[in-house]
Amino acid sequence: AEGDAEARVVNPAAARFTILQLLNASLEKTIPLIDLCMVDRPWSVARLLAACRGLIFRPIKMPLWDAGLQATMGSGQQFKLELSRSRAAKYAQRGLTDHDARWSVYGQAMRQMHSMPSMALRRHEKLWNTIFMGERSHDAGGPYRESWSMFSLELQSSTLPLLVRVPNFYHSVGHNRDMWVLNPGASSSTHMEMFTFLGKLMGMAARTKEYMSIDLAPIVWKLLVQDAIGREDLEAIDQFVVQSMDRLRNIEQSGITEELFEDSIFETFVTHTVDDRQVELVPGGADKTVTFHNRMEFADKVEHHRLHEFEAQAAAVRRGLRSILPGRLLSIFTWDELEMMVCGKRTIDVDLLKSVTEYSGCSESDQHVQWFWRAMRSFSNEDRSMFLRFAWGRSRLPLHRAAFTQNFKLQAFDRAPADSYFPVAHTCFFSLELPRYSSQEIMEERLLYACHNCTSVDGDDTAVGLQAAAMGWED
Repeated sequence: AEGDAEARVVNPAAARFTILQLLNASLEKTIPLIDLCMVDRPWSVARLLAACRGLIFRPIKMPLWDAGLQATMGSGQQFKLELSRSRAAKYAQRGLTDHDARWSVYGQAMRQMHSMPSMALRRHEKLWNTIFMGERSHDAGGPYRESWSMFSLELQSSTLPLLVRVPNFYHSVGHNRDMWVLNPGASSSTHMEMFTFLGKLMGMAARTKEYMSIDLAPIVWKLLVQDAIGREDLEAIDQFVVQSMDRLRNIEQSGITEELFEDSIFETFVTHTVDDRQVELVPGGADKTVTFHNRMEFADKVEHHRLHEFEAQAAAVRRGLRSILPGRLLSIFTWDELEMMVCGKRTIDVDLLKSVTEYSGCSESDQHVQWFWRAMRSFSNEDRSMFLRFAWGRSRLPLHRAAFTQNFKLQAFDRAPADSYFPVAHTCFFSLELPRYSSQEIMEERLLYACHNCTSVDGDDTAVGLQAAAMGWED
């Protein structure tokens, strides 16, 4: 009997996995029968399914997703996208922010693409031919990828008003200090159209695998897939405010009694938003004093406001996203799965890059080539990302080897003396001419300088390249 009891002992992890397998076997048959458009209804089966999205295996989700992409795929030809980087740089150097979507590269692209039928943007290949006005470039792929990099670069800067850094960055505490959230202060009709265009770009990035190098906090992605958010999401972007509200709720533990409260706490029912604006939490909140008895109400309202302060902006992004992607299916994906679709992996995998490398006029065993790979491994991820942009016009790698449309090419560079030259990149062809430097230190120095300072596109002496150059530098 004792042996039988031991035989009946079940491994808890194995039991849970078995239950998950049974759940997914059932969902594989039932998900196509569920109206996922009803995810907004609290009583719907779609809402129940969305609540357990993290339990659904990717082999169940992805066939549905791929079928949805195929069913909603548009048709059409590549169109011309004329961009003046010099105009954008001129205004950015003045410290101006493009609230009207007119002079930034992002704004110029929006003015040309936003009014297009969504079907024209639902393709899986290269969508447009980039013409950098005043620059002698012929888009064989490099300028196209560079335009995507420019969008991401401007979004995470003061050039555009759409994103702001998380408070944890300014307080130097907590997690996600390098991330951004939607700007609740960007609320004009033009701002909302700019947010909707951001959603369209995200959808195009997911379809074409031209990943956007943007670092959005998890709460933003959760809002886009309409997942539940809570205090932990607020703490992940503003640890200071969550801890402050906790201290206020439990202020007696600090020795502050009801009698001492009004001499210690000088707050009214207002709070500061993520973009540092002061807003009232209730009508007349600036004149309503926080007291010992209403402090719980105050703390709850602060956290509620901060959790939901950019929901309108998220809704605008979601509208754009759903105009390009099969939006009803987004509710079965987790926030990090959507992030992966739009942004790929933040980390540049040197081994993956090396696995798709071809050599021309040199070999992997050459000393300067070995130094190159050692240098790549020693670089920070930011430096590797800058190298990728220098060599290919994009900031992130495809997810796996089969997803590469081009191999990376390391080519010989035979001019002498090698130490006097910088490496030469051909972004359209994902190739790098690498001089035979005399030491690894010199190679690292030359590579880093080139990656961080040489962002112009190759000059092409073709008719198209010369025509682009003749279009004017600033206009």
